[in-house]
Amino acid sequence: MLRLILATSAALAAASANAAHPLITEDTGTQGAQRRQLEAFGEEAKNRGTRLRTERYGAVLSYGIADSADVQLGLPWFRSGPDGVGDVSLDLKWRFFQRDTLSLAVKPGITLPTGDERDGRGTGQSTWGSLFILSWEPGATALHAHAGYRRNQNKLGEREQLRQLAAAATYRVGNVRLVGELTRETNPVPGGRTVRYSTAGLIWSLSRDLDFDLGWRAGHGGATLEHALLLGATLRW
Repeated sequence: MLRLILATSAALAAASANAAHPLITEDTGTQGAQRRQLEAFGEEAKNRGTRLRTERYGAVLSYGIADSADVQLGLPWFRSGPDGVGDVSLDLKWRFFQRDTLSLAVKPGITLPTGDERDGRGTGQSTWGSLFILSWEPGATALHAHAGYRRNQNKLGEREQLRQLAAAATYRVGNVRLVGELTRETNPVPGGRTVRYSTAGLIWSLSRDLDFDLGWRAGHGGATLEHALLLGATLRW
């Protein structure tokens, strides 16, 4: 059971490592040429049908290679059963269209088999995938959505064709953004029901370059997750 839970968490980590925490949904925002961002987060989850609680931590470093393009390196860390690193992710996000309040981007990426698949912290093989992203930001309210595909090559007997749909809304009040989202994705477990998540939270901007965030996520359908507390911080320079 622990291996199943960690494997599902690893799939979620690969899909969401670079979104603005606590959201899974990606947006089209980039850092700007030669700008950097470091995002650190921690998540404590209770899993359905067990008393088991799992912890996942991580960091994502983004670097602007152009005003409209970032490279992103993600490192997940698990503290459940044997502690250790998960599969490292490497992504490129390119915003290729911007007109007034509407923008579009793509984000292809890979994961490297740095996690131990025997403990459920990785897949044992490199995976690859991409997101197609839409953002609409007319003012205090913003809407973001993405559609994603991942070729989940693995040694765990999981499904190798994974798809994800996600949509989020944010509303800014002063220096706080209230956030909420719904996601739907393929269950990596063969025969498992479709996995769905709902997330609510806030992002508090202390300054232009420093954010803190807090969120709550619930799992539905075939998700092993019952609920999770999400905490994070983001620094830009």
